[in-house]
Amino acid sequence: MNEPFEKDEQFANRPPFSPVEGHSYQPLKHSGLGIASFVLSLVGIVSFVILTIVIMSLMFQAIDITQFIDENGNQLMTEQEILDKFQPYIGYLVLYPLLILVILVGLILGIVALARPGYKKVFAILGTVFNGLPLLFVALLFLVALAGS
Repeated sequence: MNEPFEKDEQFANRPPFSPVEGHSYQPLKHSGLGIASFVLSLVGIVSFVILTIVIMSLMFQAIDITQFIDENGNQLMTEQEILDKFQPYIGYLVLYPLLILVILVGLILGIVALARPGYKKVFAILGTVFNGLPLLFVALLFLVALAGS
């Protein structure tokens, strides 16, 4: 059983883990679509976080919350006055749908890259997951808003 192979045996002269005869081995390349999906996911997430921080910091610097409500919970300003205070910062909110669009494009690219054979799937998987997380977060925010109304 532990005897060496005879020369007539099928695998006697073949080294272990040698490629199959007739097939040339070429390493798989990374998918360009997968890399694009991954990059768009990083751009989307970082932009989302930065935009949220910028909007919140601008609003809290310009507006003092104690102007709206007193210690007893009574409203000190009318709704129109509150809207007038927030009016200069509403324009920044237009950037959120643009970021959602970037994330959707990245998600679609990641799914297409996953479906293409002959390429490595690492960046496609990462791009799909990282693009799906912000969309899931936005969907959860919508559900919470619907449940609260």
